[in-house]
Amino acid sequence: MARRKSIVARLRADFQDNWQLFTLCGLLIATFLMGGASRGDVISLIILRPLAVICLGLGLYGITAGHWRAYRLPLGMIGAIIALILIHLIPLPPFIWENLPGRDIAVEAGQLAELEGVWRPLALVPFRGWNAFYAMLVPAAAMVLAVQVAPERQRVLLYVILGAAALATLIGIIQAGSGFSRSLFLYRVTSTGAPAGLFANRNHFAALLCITIPALALIASRAREPRKNLVRALCAGGVLMAMFMILASGSRAGLAMALVGMLGGWAVWQARPEQIRRRRSGPTWMLPAAGAAFSLLVVGFLAVIFGRAEAFDRIASSDTAEEFRLRAWEVTANSIGDYFPVGSGIGSFVEIFKIHEPVDLLSFGYWNHAHNDWLEWLLEGGIPAAVLMIFAVAAWVRGTLYLWARRTSGRHSVQLGLLGAFAILILGLWSFVDYPLRVPSLASLAAIAAVWMTVPRVSAAKAYSTQES
Repeated sequence: MARRKSIVARLRADFQDNWQLFTLCGLLIATFLMGGASRGDVISLIILRPLAVICLGLGLYGITAGHWRAYRLPLGMIGAIIALILIHLIPLPPFIWENLPGRDIAVEAGQLAELEGVWRPLALVPFRGWNAFYAMLVPAAAMVLAVQVAPERQRVLLYVILGAAALATLIGIIQAGSGFSRSLFLYRVTSTGAPAGLFANRNHFAALLCITIPALALIASRAREPRKNLVRALCAGGVLMAMFMILASGSRAGLAMALVGMLGGWAVWQARPEQIRRRRSGPTWMLPAAGAAFSLLVVGFLAVIFGRAEAFDRIASSDTAEEFRLRAWEVTANSIGDYFPVGSGIGSFVEIFKIHEPVDLLSFGYWNHAHNDWLEWLLEGGIPAAVLMIFAVAAWVRGTLYLWARRTSGRHSVQLGLLGAFAILILGLWSFVDYPLRVPSLASLAAIAAVWMTVPRVSAAKAYSTQES
Protein backbone atom coordinates (compact mmCIF):
# COMPACT_ATOMS: atom_id res chain seq x y z
CA MET A 1 0.00 0.00 0.00
CA ALA A 2 2.78 2.39 0.91
CA ARG A 3 4.61 1.51 -2.29
CA ARG A 4 1.49 2.26 -4.34
CA LYS A 5 1.13 5.63 -2.63
CA SER A 6 4.77 6.46 -3.33
CA ILE A 7 4.30 5.65 -7.03
CA VAL A 8 1.20 7.83 -7.18
CA ALA A 9 3.07 10.62 -5.39
CA ARG A 10 5.96 10.41 -7.86
CA LEU A 11 3.57 10.47 -10.82
CA ARG A 12 1.76 13.46 -9.35
CA ALA A 13 5.03 15.29 -8.77
CA ASP A 14 6.22 14.47 -12.29
CA PHE A 15 2.98 15.81 -13.75
CA GLN A 16 3.22 19.00 -11.72
CA ASP A 17 6.78 19.57 -12.93
CA ASN A 18 6.09 18.66 -16.56
CA TRP A 19 2.41 19.43 -17.09
CA GLN A 20 3.24 21.44 -20.20
CA LEU A 21 4.86 18.37 -21.76
CA PHE A 22 1.92 16.10 -20.94
CA THR A 23 -0.56 18.71 -22.18
CA LEU A 24 1.35 19.14 -25.42
CA CYS A 25 1.58 15.39 -25.98
CA GLY A 26 -2.18 15.13 -25.55
CA LEU A 27 -2.74 18.03 -27.94
CA LEU A 28 -0.41 16.48 -30.53
CA ILE A 29 -2.19 13.13 -30.36
CA ALA A 30 -5.57 14.85 -30.77
CA THR A 31 -4.23 16.97 -33.63
CA PHE A 32 -2.94 13.98 -35.59
CA LEU A 33 -6.19 12.07 -35.00
CA MET A 34 -8.55 14.95 -35.85
CA GLY A 35 -6.47 17.49 -37.79
CA GLY A 36 -5.45 15.72 -40.99
CA ALA A 37 -7.45 17.88 -43.40
CA SER A 38 -7.03 21.47 -44.58
CA ARG A 39 -10.74 22.25 -45.06
CA GLY A 40 -12.43 24.48 -42.53
CA ASP A 41 -15.70 22.51 -42.56
CA VAL A 42 -14.27 19.23 -41.23
CA ILE A 43 -16.51 18.16 -38.37
CA SER A 44 -13.61 17.05 -36.14
CA LEU A 45 -12.51 20.70 -35.91
CA ILE A 46 -15.51 21.28 -33.63
CA ILE A 47 -13.53 19.35 -31.02
CA LEU A 48 -9.94 20.12 -32.03
CA ARG A 49 -10.11 23.91 -32.15
CA PRO A 50 -11.76 24.42 -28.73
CA LEU A 51 -9.25 21.95 -27.31
CA ALA A 52 -6.45 24.03 -28.85
CA VAL A 53 -7.91 27.19 -27.30
CA ILE A 54 -7.89 25.55 -23.86
CA CYS A 55 -4.31 24.35 -24.33
CA LEU A 56 -3.28 27.79 -25.58
CA GLY A 57 -4.82 29.38 -22.49
CA LEU A 58 -2.97 26.95 -20.23
CA GLY A 59 0.25 27.61 -22.13
CA LEU A 60 -0.10 31.38 -21.84
CA TYR A 61 -0.82 30.98 -18.12
CA GLY A 62 2.40 29.02 -17.57
CA ILE A 63 4.74 30.97 -19.85
CA THR A 64 7.31 33.26 -18.26
CA ALA A 65 9.37 36.23 -19.35
CA GLY A 66 12.36 33.88 -19.62
CA HIS A 67 10.50 31.74 -22.15
CA TRP A 68 9.60 34.82 -24.18
CA ARG A 69 13.23 35.96 -24.25
CA ALA A 70 14.69 32.53 -25.04
CA TYR A 71 12.22 31.72 -27.82
CA ARG A 72 11.41 35.22 -29.04
CA LEU A 73 12.12 34.35 -32.68
CA PRO A 74 9.60 31.51 -33.21
CA LEU A 75 7.06 33.08 -30.84
CA GLY A 76 7.44 36.43 -32.57
CA MET A 77 6.99 34.82 -35.99
CA ILE A 78 3.77 33.01 -35.17
CA GLY A 79 2.55 36.07 -33.28
CA ALA A 80 3.18 38.24 -36.35
CA ILE A 81 1.20 35.85 -38.56
CA ILE A 82 -1.76 35.92 -36.17
CA ALA A 83 -1.49 39.71 -35.89
CA LEU A 84 -1.57 40.07 -39.68
CA ILE A 85 -4.71 37.93 -39.87
CA LEU A 86 -6.42 40.02 -37.18
CA ILE A 87 -5.40 43.28 -38.89
CA HIS A 88 -7.14 42.03 -42.03
CA LEU A 89 -10.31 41.54 -39.99
CA ILE A 90 -10.49 45.09 -38.56
CA PRO A 91 -13.35 47.07 -40.16
CA LEU A 92 -12.21 50.15 -42.06
CA PRO A 93 -14.07 53.35 -42.88
CA PRO A 94 -15.74 53.29 -46.32
CA PHE A 95 -13.58 56.09 -47.78
CA ILE A 96 -10.45 54.02 -47.01
CA TRP A 97 -11.78 50.60 -47.93
CA GLU A 98 -13.34 51.68 -51.23
CA ASN A 99 -10.03 53.11 -52.42
CA LEU A 100 -8.00 49.97 -51.74
CA PRO A 101 -6.68 48.13 -54.83
CA GLY A 102 -8.92 45.38 -56.22
CA ARG A 103 -12.12 46.43 -54.41
CA ASP A 104 -13.93 47.82 -57.47
CA ILE A 105 -16.18 44.78 -58.00
CA ALA A 106 -17.05 44.62 -54.30
CA VAL A 107 -17.86 48.36 -54.30
CA GLU A 108 -20.19 47.95 -57.29
CA ALA A 109 -21.84 44.94 -55.66
CA GLY A 110 -22.37 46.96 -52.47
CA GLN A 111 -23.95 49.79 -54.42
CA LEU A 112 -26.37 47.40 -56.13
CA ALA A 113 -27.24 45.87 -52.75
CA GLU A 114 -27.66 49.35 -51.22
CA LEU A 115 -24.89 48.68 -48.70
CA GLU A 116 -23.01 51.93 -49.17
CA GLY A 117 -21.28 53.44 -46.17
CA VAL A 118 -20.66 50.07 -44.50
CA TRP A 119 -17.40 49.57 -42.63
CA ARG A 120 -15.56 46.55 -44.07
CA PRO A 121 -12.31 44.75 -43.22
CA LEU A 122 -9.31 44.31 -45.51
CA ALA A 123 -10.29 40.66 -45.99
CA LEU A 124 -12.68 40.49 -48.93
CA VAL A 125 -14.12 37.27 -47.49
CA PRO A 126 -14.22 37.87 -43.71
CA PHE A 127 -15.58 34.48 -42.66
CA ARG A 128 -12.62 32.77 -44.35
CA GLY A 129 -10.31 35.18 -42.60
CA TRP A 130 -11.80 34.16 -39.25
CA ASN A 131 -11.34 30.53 -40.24
CA ALA A 132 -7.65 31.25 -40.89
CA PHE A 133 -7.40 32.85 -37.44
CA TYR A 134 -9.00 29.85 -35.71
CA ALA A 135 -6.75 27.51 -37.71
CA MET A 136 -3.64 29.30 -36.42
CA LEU A 137 -4.65 28.68 -32.81
CA VAL A 138 -3.71 24.99 -33.13
CA PRO A 139 0.00 25.46 -34.04
CA ALA A 140 0.14 28.49 -31.72
CA ALA A 141 -0.95 26.32 -28.79
CA ALA A 142 1.63 23.70 -29.75
CA MET A 143 4.43 26.28 -29.89
CA VAL A 144 3.50 28.07 -26.65
CA LEU A 145 3.54 24.74 -24.81
CA ALA A 146 6.69 23.49 -26.59
CA VAL A 147 8.80 26.46 -25.48
CA GLN A 148 8.03 25.53 -21.87
CA VAL A 149 9.28 21.97 -22.23
CA ALA A 150 12.79 21.53 -20.86
CA PRO A 151 15.42 20.99 -23.59
CA GLU A 152 16.26 17.53 -22.25
CA ARG A 153 12.57 16.51 -22.47
CA GLN A 154 12.01 17.69 -26.05
CA ARG A 155 12.83 14.20 -27.37
CA VAL A 156 9.50 12.97 -25.96
CA LEU A 157 7.75 15.06 -28.61
CA LEU A 158 9.81 13.29 -31.25
CA TYR A 159 8.54 9.92 -30.05
CA VAL A 160 4.93 11.16 -30.19
CA ILE A 161 5.41 12.33 -33.80
CA LEU A 162 7.04 9.03 -34.77
CA GLY A 163 4.17 7.19 -33.11
CA ALA A 164 1.69 9.20 -35.19
CA ALA A 165 3.68 8.37 -38.33
CA ALA A 166 3.66 4.67 -37.43
CA LEU A 167 -0.12 4.75 -36.88
CA ALA A 168 -0.62 6.61 -40.17
CA THR A 169 1.51 3.99 -41.95
CA LEU A 170 -0.49 1.13 -40.43
CA ILE A 171 -3.77 2.74 -41.48
CA GLY A 172 -2.33 3.36 -44.96
CA ILE A 173 -1.40 -0.32 -45.29
CA ILE A 174 -4.91 -1.34 -44.20
CA GLN A 175 -6.43 1.12 -46.68
CA ALA A 176 -4.35 -0.30 -49.53
CA GLY A 177 -4.98 -3.90 -48.47
CA SER A 178 -8.75 -3.35 -48.48
CA GLY A 179 -8.75 -2.14 -52.07
CA PHE A 180 -9.11 1.46 -50.85
CA SER A 181 -12.52 1.01 -49.31
CA ARG A 182 -14.01 4.44 -48.54
CA SER A 183 -15.08 3.27 -45.10
CA LEU A 184 -11.43 3.08 -44.01
CA PHE A 185 -10.63 6.71 -44.86
CA LEU A 186 -11.03 9.26 -42.08
CA TYR A 187 -12.41 12.15 -44.14
CA ARG A 188 -15.37 12.53 -46.47
CA VAL A 189 -13.42 14.59 -49.00
CA THR A 190 -10.22 12.61 -49.43
CA SER A 191 -7.72 11.18 -51.89
CA THR A 192 -9.03 8.15 -53.74
CA GLY A 193 -7.12 5.14 -54.93
CA ALA A 194 -4.10 5.83 -52.71
CA PRO A 195 -3.21 5.39 -49.04
CA ALA A 196 -3.70 8.58 -47.03
CA GLY A 197 -3.24 7.31 -43.47
CA LEU A 198 -4.43 9.89 -40.94
CA PHE A 199 -4.82 12.54 -43.64
CA ALA A 200 -7.35 13.59 -46.23
CA ASN A 201 -4.65 14.17 -48.84
CA ARG A 202 -2.11 11.53 -49.85
CA ASN A 203 0.52 14.24 -50.39
CA HIS A 204 0.28 15.32 -46.76
CA PHE A 205 0.63 11.71 -45.67
CA ALA A 206 3.79 11.50 -47.77
CA ALA A 207 5.05 14.76 -46.20
CA LEU A 208 4.90 13.26 -42.71
CA LEU A 209 6.73 10.16 -43.92
CA CYS A 210 9.50 12.25 -45.48
CA ILE A 211 10.06 13.96 -42.12
CA THR A 212 10.27 10.59 -40.36
CA ILE A 213 13.40 9.70 -42.37
CA PRO A 214 15.74 12.15 -40.57
CA ALA A 215 13.81 11.51 -37.33
CA LEU A 216 14.65 7.81 -37.51
CA ALA A 217 18.25 8.69 -38.35
CA LEU A 218 18.38 10.69 -35.10
CA ILE A 219 17.06 7.75 -33.08
CA ALA A 220 19.56 5.39 -34.73
CA SER A 221 22.49 7.75 -34.11
CA ARG A 222 21.78 7.92 -30.36
CA ALA A 223 21.42 4.17 -29.89
CA ARG A 224 23.74 2.67 -27.30
CA GLU A 225 24.72 -0.77 -26.18
CA PRO A 226 23.36 -3.33 -25.62
CA ARG A 227 20.42 -2.62 -27.98
CA LYS A 228 22.25 -0.42 -30.45
CA ASN A 229 22.17 -2.87 -33.36
CA LEU A 230 18.54 -3.76 -32.80
CA VAL A 231 17.48 -0.11 -32.66
CA ARG A 232 19.40 0.69 -35.83
CA ALA A 233 17.87 -2.31 -37.59
CA LEU A 234 14.38 -1.17 -36.66
CA CYS A 235 15.14 2.38 -37.79
CA ALA A 236 16.48 1.10 -41.14
CA GLY A 237 13.31 -0.91 -41.54
CA GLY A 238 11.23 2.14 -40.70
CA VAL A 239 12.99 4.21 -43.37
CA LEU A 240 12.40 1.54 -45.99
CA MET A 241 8.76 1.22 -45.01
CA ALA A 242 8.38 5.01 -45.24
CA MET A 243 9.90 4.95 -48.72
CA PHE A 244 7.51 2.23 -49.81
CA MET A 245 4.47 4.09 -48.53
CA ILE A 246 5.66 7.29 -50.24
CA LEU A 247 5.84 5.37 -53.50
CA ALA A 248 2.49 3.73 -52.80
CA SER A 249 0.90 7.14 -52.29
CA GLY A 250 1.82 8.12 -55.83
CA SER A 251 3.08 11.50 -54.63
CA ARG A 252 5.69 12.90 -56.98
CA ALA A 253 6.52 15.67 -54.53
CA GLY A 254 6.89 12.96 -51.90
CA LEU A 255 9.55 11.19 -53.95
CA ALA A 256 11.51 14.45 -54.36
CA MET A 257 11.18 15.41 -50.71
CA ALA A 258 12.24 11.91 -49.65
CA LEU A 259 15.64 12.79 -51.11
CA VAL A 260 15.67 15.94 -48.94
CA GLY A 261 14.70 13.76 -45.99
CA MET A 262 17.65 11.47 -46.70
CA LEU A 263 19.93 14.50 -46.85
CA GLY A 264 18.51 15.53 -43.49
CA GLY A 265 19.15 12.04 -42.15
CA TRP A 266 22.77 12.30 -43.24
CA ALA A 267 23.12 15.72 -41.56
CA VAL A 268 21.62 14.42 -38.32
CA TRP A 269 23.89 11.36 -38.45
CA GLN A 270 26.94 13.58 -38.87
CA ALA A 271 26.05 15.33 -35.61
CA ARG A 272 26.00 12.11 -33.55
CA PRO A 273 28.04 11.96 -30.31
CA GLU A 274 31.78 11.45 -30.70
CA GLN A 275 31.87 8.48 -28.31
CA ILE A 276 29.30 6.66 -30.43
CA ARG A 277 31.15 7.62 -33.58
CA ARG A 278 34.41 6.11 -32.36
CA ARG A 279 33.07 3.00 -30.65
CA ARG A 280 33.77 -0.23 -32.52
CA SER A 281 32.61 -3.21 -30.54
CA GLY A 282 31.88 -6.38 -32.46
CA PRO A 283 30.30 -6.83 -35.89
CA THR A 284 27.94 -3.85 -35.66
CA TRP A 285 26.80 -4.23 -39.23
CA MET A 286 25.11 -7.60 -38.90
CA LEU A 287 21.83 -6.70 -37.22
CA PRO A 288 21.24 -3.49 -39.22
CA ALA A 289 21.97 -5.39 -42.41
CA ALA A 290 19.59 -8.18 -41.39
CA GLY A 291 16.91 -5.62 -40.54
CA ALA A 292 17.39 -3.86 -43.87
CA ALA A 293 17.22 -7.15 -45.79
CA PHE A 294 14.07 -8.17 -43.97
CA SER A 295 12.50 -4.77 -44.63
CA LEU A 296 13.32 -5.04 -48.32
CA LEU A 297 11.56 -8.39 -48.44
CA VAL A 298 8.53 -6.90 -46.69
CA VAL A 299 8.47 -3.89 -49.00
CA GLY A 300 8.75 -6.12 -52.07
CA PHE A 301 5.99 -8.38 -50.81
CA LEU A 302 3.68 -5.46 -50.11
CA ALA A 303 4.45 -3.91 -53.48
CA VAL A 304 3.42 -7.12 -55.23
CA ILE A 305 0.29 -7.58 -53.12
CA PHE A 306 -0.97 -4.02 -53.47
CA GLY A 307 0.09 -3.65 -57.09
CA ARG A 308 0.73 0.04 -57.03
CA ALA A 309 1.97 0.21 -60.63
CA GLU A 310 -0.13 3.33 -61.32
CA ALA A 311 1.77 5.23 -58.65
CA PHE A 312 5.06 4.62 -60.43
CA ASP A 313 3.45 5.57 -63.73
CA ARG A 314 2.19 8.81 -62.22
CA ILE A 315 5.64 9.67 -60.88
CA ALA A 316 7.21 9.16 -64.29
CA SER A 317 4.60 11.01 -66.33
CA SER A 318 2.65 14.24 -66.37
CA ASP A 319 -1.13 14.50 -66.33
CA THR A 320 -3.90 16.97 -67.05
CA ALA A 321 -4.14 17.97 -63.40
CA GLU A 322 -0.50 19.06 -63.46
CA GLU A 323 -1.14 21.27 -66.49
CA PHE A 324 -4.13 22.84 -64.74
CA ARG A 325 -1.98 23.45 -61.67
CA LEU A 326 0.59 25.36 -63.74
CA ARG A 327 -2.20 27.47 -65.20
CA ALA A 328 -3.56 28.15 -61.71
CA TRP A 329 -0.14 29.38 -60.61
CA GLU A 330 -0.06 31.73 -63.59
CA VAL A 331 -3.51 33.12 -62.76
CA THR A 332 -2.57 33.56 -59.09
CA ALA A 333 0.71 35.29 -59.92
CA ASN A 334 -0.97 37.65 -62.38
CA SER A 335 -3.64 38.52 -59.81
CA ILE A 336 -1.15 39.64 -57.16
CA GLY A 337 -0.66 43.04 -58.82
CA ASP A 338 -4.40 43.77 -58.78
CA TYR A 339 -4.44 43.77 -54.95
CA PHE A 340 -0.93 45.07 -54.29
CA PRO A 341 0.31 46.23 -51.82
CA VAL A 342 -2.21 45.25 -49.11
CA GLY A 343 -3.42 41.98 -50.64
CA SER A 344 -6.90 40.59 -51.18
CA GLY A 345 -7.31 39.56 -47.55
CA ILE A 346 -6.26 36.44 -45.66
CA GLY A 347 -8.40 33.46 -46.65
CA SER A 348 -9.91 35.04 -49.76
CA PHE A 349 -8.21 32.88 -52.42
CA VAL A 350 -11.25 30.81 -53.43
CA GLU A 351 -13.42 33.80 -54.29
CA ILE A 352 -10.57 35.84 -55.79
CA PHE A 353 -9.57 32.94 -58.05
CA LYS A 354 -13.15 32.62 -59.28
CA ILE A 355 -13.07 36.28 -60.33
CA HIS A 356 -9.87 35.88 -62.34
CA GLU A 357 -10.30 32.25 -63.48
CA PRO A 358 -10.15 31.93 -67.29
CA VAL A 359 -12.82 30.00 -69.14
CA ASP A 360 -10.53 27.10 -70.06
CA LEU A 361 -9.90 26.36 -66.36
CA LEU A 362 -13.59 26.05 -65.49
CA SER A 363 -14.62 22.61 -64.22
CA PHE A 364 -17.13 20.89 -61.95
CA GLY A 365 -14.69 21.24 -59.06
CA TYR A 366 -13.13 24.36 -57.61
CA TRP A 367 -9.70 25.55 -56.55
CA ASN A 368 -9.66 25.62 -52.76
CA HIS A 369 -5.98 26.62 -52.80
CA ALA A 370 -3.42 27.75 -55.34
CA HIS A 371 -1.29 24.64 -54.73
CA ASN A 372 1.53 27.08 -54.14
CA ASP A 373 1.27 28.55 -50.67
CA TRP A 374 4.00 31.11 -51.31
CA LEU A 375 1.98 32.65 -54.16
CA GLU A 376 -1.30 32.33 -52.29
CA TRP A 377 0.11 34.00 -49.19
CA LEU A 378 1.52 36.84 -51.33
CA LEU A 379 -1.83 37.31 -53.08
CA GLU A 380 -3.78 37.44 -49.83
CA GLY A 381 -1.30 39.30 -47.61
CA GLY A 382 0.52 41.66 -49.96
CA ILE A 383 3.76 43.36 -48.83
CA PRO A 384 3.38 42.46 -45.10
CA ALA A 385 3.12 38.78 -46.05
CA ALA A 386 6.17 39.11 -48.31
CA VAL A 387 8.15 40.65 -45.44
CA LEU A 388 7.17 37.79 -43.13
CA MET A 389 8.17 35.20 -45.73
CA ILE A 390 11.55 36.83 -46.33
CA PHE A 391 12.15 37.08 -42.59
CA ALA A 392 11.21 33.41 -42.10
CA VAL A 393 13.60 32.26 -44.84
CA ALA A 394 16.42 34.41 -43.46
CA ALA A 395 15.81 33.11 -39.92
CA TRP A 396 15.84 29.52 -41.19
CA VAL A 397 19.12 30.01 -43.08
CA ARG A 398 20.76 31.68 -40.08
CA GLY A 399 19.52 29.02 -37.69
CA THR A 400 20.59 26.15 -39.93
CA LEU A 401 24.10 27.55 -40.38
CA TYR A 402 24.37 27.95 -36.60
CA LEU A 403 23.36 24.33 -36.08
CA TRP A 404 25.65 22.95 -38.79
CA ALA A 405 28.62 24.82 -37.34
CA ARG A 406 28.02 23.01 -34.02
CA ARG A 407 27.42 19.54 -35.46
CA THR A 408 30.66 18.20 -33.92
CA SER A 409 29.49 19.00 -30.39
CA GLY A 410 27.59 15.70 -30.16
CA ARG A 411 24.74 17.41 -28.30
CA HIS A 412 21.29 15.93 -28.65
CA SER A 413 19.82 19.43 -28.93
CA VAL A 414 21.91 20.13 -32.04
CA GLN A 415 20.66 16.95 -33.69
CA LEU A 416 17.11 17.85 -32.76
CA GLY A 417 17.66 21.33 -34.16
CA LEU A 418 18.92 19.92 -37.47
CA LEU A 419 15.88 17.64 -37.60
CA GLY A 420 13.66 20.67 -37.07
CA ALA A 421 15.50 22.59 -39.79
CA PHE A 422 14.98 19.81 -42.34
CA ALA A 423 11.35 19.32 -41.30
CA ILE A 424 10.72 23.01 -42.02
CA LEU A 425 12.71 22.75 -45.27
CA ILE A 426 10.61 19.81 -46.46
CA LEU A 427 7.34 21.56 -45.64
CA GLY A 428 8.57 24.86 -47.07
CA LEU A 429 9.68 23.34 -50.37
CA TRP A 430 6.48 21.29 -50.50
CA SER A 431 4.51 24.53 -50.18
CA PHE A 432 5.67 25.50 -53.68
CA VAL A 433 3.45 22.76 -55.12
CA ASP A 434 0.88 22.16 -52.37
CA TYR A 435 -0.40 23.47 -49.02
CA PRO A 436 0.87 21.16 -46.22
CA LEU A 437 1.07 23.96 -43.63
CA ARG A 438 -2.70 24.44 -43.83
CA VAL A 439 -3.16 21.00 -42.27
CA PRO A 440 -3.38 21.36 -38.45
CA SER A 441 -1.16 18.36 -37.68
CA LEU A 442 1.62 19.40 -40.07
CA ALA A 443 1.32 23.05 -39.01
CA SER A 444 1.78 21.98 -35.37
CA LEU A 445 4.74 19.84 -36.38
CA ALA A 446 6.30 22.87 -38.10
CA ALA A 447 5.72 24.98 -34.97
CA ILE A 448 7.50 22.40 -32.82
CA ALA A 449 10.29 22.12 -35.41
CA ALA A 450 10.85 25.88 -35.15
CA VAL A 451 11.20 25.47 -31.38
CA TRP A 452 13.67 22.61 -31.89
CA MET A 453 15.84 24.88 -34.03
CA THR A 454 16.05 27.32 -31.10
CA VAL A 455 16.65 24.73 -28.35
CA PRO A 456 20.47 24.51 -28.88
CA ARG A 457 20.84 28.27 -28.27
CA VAL A 458 18.73 27.97 -25.11
CA SER A 459 20.75 24.97 -23.90
CA ALA A 460 24.03 26.76 -24.59
CA ALA A 461 22.84 29.86 -22.73
CA LYS A 462 21.80 27.78 -19.71
CA ALA A 463 25.13 25.95 -19.70
CA TYR A 464 26.99 29.26 -19.83
CA SER A 465 24.88 30.69 -17.00
CA THR A 466 25.62 27.61 -14.89
CA GLN A 467 29.35 27.96 -15.49
CA GLU A 468 29.28 31.66 -14.61
CA SER A 469 27.44 31.05 -11.37
